[in-house]
Amino acid sequence: MYSDKVMEHFRHPHNMGEIENPDAEGEVGNPRCGDMMKVTMKINPETKIIEDIKFKTFGCVSAIACSSVTTDLLMGKTIEDAKKLTKQD
Repeated sequence: MYSDKVMEHFRHPHNMGEIENPDAEGEVGNPRCGDMMKVTMKINPETKIIEDIKFKTFGCVSAIACSSVTTDLLMGKTIEDAKKLTKQD
């Protein structure tokens, strides 16, 4: 049902956890299915680069895998580049 890549990120998620005293944080949820995701980040104040990012997700296989992939995609990007991330990415 799920691809090998999705299952790999579900079984061994990257960047799971929470950053103490983050520079930025956000939460999002899907009221239809009940999935919830919280993201915390450390951002370099001079370069605006995301230097560390962690997530906590309560949800299904795809929600956890998507959270893991999203943190991989955002790590090392500037805030401006991070804002350009789309669902298709």
